[in-house]
Amino acid sequence: MANWKLAKKSKQFIELMRTPSSLFANYFLLQVIVIVIYLGSRERDGYEPPLSNGMYLGSIAIATLILTINLLLLNNNSNLDKKDYVYVFSFSFPIIILYLAMFANHDFESMQSLTLLFILIAPLIIWKSNIDKNQIEKIKKIVLYFSITNTLFAILQILKVIPVAQLNIREGVSGIGDRPTGILFNAFAMSYASLICFAIGLNMITNNKNRKNLGWILTISSGLSLILSGTRTSLWLGFLICIVTFVCNKRKISTLIINSIPAFLIIIGAGAPIILLFIGMKNGNGDWATINGRTQMWSCVESKISDYFPFGIGLDDAFPPQYCAESGWFSNLRHPENMFLLALVESGPIGFLSYVWLFMFTLWVSSKAFLKKFELPLMITVIFTLSSLIYVPLFHYLPFLADRPADRGLFNFHFFYLIWIWVLKVNKNSLTNDSQEKIRTKR
Repeated sequence: MANWKLAKKSKQFIELMRTPSSLFANYFLLQVIVIVIYLGSRERDGYEPPLSNGMYLGSIAIATLILTINLLLLNNNSNLDKKDYVYVFSFSFPIIILYLAMFANHDFESMQSLTLLFILIAPLIIWKSNIDKNQIEKIKKIVLYFSITNTLFAILQILKVIPVAQLNIREGVSGIGDRPTGILFNAFAMSYASLICFAIGLNMITNNKNRKNLGWILTISSGLSLILSGTRTSLWLGFLICIVTFVCNKRKISTLIINSIPAFLIIIGAGAPIILLFIGMKNGNGDWATINGRTQMWSCVESKISDYFPFGIGLDDAFPPQYCAESGWFSNLRHPENMFLLALVESGPIGFLSYVWLFMFTLWVSSKAFLKKFELPLMITVIFTLSSLIYVPLFHYLPFLADRPADRGLFNFHFFYLIWIWVLKVNKNSLTNDSQEKIRTKR
């Protein structure tokens, strides 16, 4: 009898683990566990950390293994059409090219990484998984829990109750001090995570009458953490998203304005850093003209461009300490603060073009969806586009590389990478169902 009950519970547990919401729930839980262990292992003045860096690295390894098992258990029996394979290929193509570059550069140990395998296969498995309305509502609740937890951590960091994950002093709403990092590993990641949660919250308020209260909680909590982050580009894009949401929900709005919104968000929103760069160069504002020093890293990559043909320099040799600067903030960075240039360094011109294709394709399909009143895909895609120009939201941060700081692997920003894939999948299905409904109506 006891064995029968155990078998029944085991079956129920496995069935639960086969649902997409379980992957997001476990990801959120493991993100919190990993960041708590990391913060508990950080050395501070006059404070002896209770945990060790070895425990943190061990937690990264175990958490990555759990997520990979969960991913492989997902019920992925949905049939894919030709368009589905284009979506999956677009997301997986950059990692496929990275594998080829690692092979060409003899990075054989890094090729065995579970982190890279997860990033490679996640788009296909999520795209083949069954995400019904019940699963969608559960995933939205998990995003809400993520936002609330992130905001609470940010507040405790501002109050100096707990440490930040990365030192980055800037003047913000709470004065001059370390910018909060929440349950992410730096203020930039926290700000863009907050912005994605903010966009989802606004979408719930305007498009889901039964979930307006949850939408308001999500919008307010993520809006607060967005403000606390002090990241100006995220705040600017959040402002634009508010305006677009307000305009789209007006009863009378011209077709010309609606049709121009995607280009407006892409150029003025995602392209804001480039616009600031040219304005700064013209009026002599040093911070704007260098995008807070990022152009130093970009110029460094440009000066070494001949080294990146044909397959880059691989993963193991990319951005060792002092690669682009002898001292200061940029001397220990593992990336050039730009996703496209990072791909150029690691994978060569084809790696660079793989990201160009990814964003061109997703911006195109998201813009088409926007014109059919599916606003969220474009907003999240624009957020990823902006962050990829001045940050590295899709960077693997591969753990255990010699002489490399920042070894957080999947726990940098890939929770929201899966959110992006999920939103585009649901959007694609919604567009298909919408067009089928119109066909039935016409008939």
